Amino acid sequence: MQDRPSTDIGDEPPASPADALAIIEREQARRTPDFAPYFLSWGVAWLLIGLAWFTDRAGLGPAVDASAITGITIGIAIVLSAVIGIRMGRGVQGTSSRFGAMYGVGWMVAMIGTGAIAAAFAPAVTPSGANPFPVLFVFVVGVLYMATGAFVHSAVDYWTGLTVQAVAVVTAFTPDPWNSLVMGLGGGGALIVAGLVHRRAR
Repeated sequence: MQDRPSTDIGDEPPASPADALAIIEREQARRTPDFAPYFLSWGVAWLLIGLAWFTDRAGLGPAVDASAITGITIGIAIVLSAVIGIRMGRGVQGTSSRFGAMYGVGWMVAMIGTGAIAAAFAPAVTPSGANPFPVLFVFVVGVLYMATGAFVHSAVDYWTGLTVQAVAVVTAFTPDPWNSLVMGLGGGGALIVAGLVHRRAR
């Protein structure tokens, strides 16, 4: 007699509707990508960058090279994002795989396009004036998060996007060097909170 194939939920049917619902929720949680590391890594990156520029411009503590810290921090965050994305994509095929690829390309195009716009308007920025381009990047990121949340029905992503946009607007009207602190604490803090909420929901 041939043995029946084993399953994750066992050979016995669920004892009650509550048990069946628990099994379904457990399977969904196992198959849903864990976005917490992504939010946490970029939240920490924004926080470090904001603190570095604030410390540099306010003359607090030892002199730091804010530009170098920004480049290194963003580089590390990009590598971590790539690793996280590759791990999420393992074993995913079909529509989900195509959506993930299109989503990644969309973010890349948005960031490259924003950088090109910033470069085009860079000559118009006076040396004594505040640099508006970091705020532009942050606002675009907020729009992308909000659109993502609306599309995938994620309240966390949606409200994170709205919060990041609000932080960008407030930063634009905050004088230097406090604008860097607002962007770091507000934007980075919002992403860290989103990451913790995603982690708790799993």
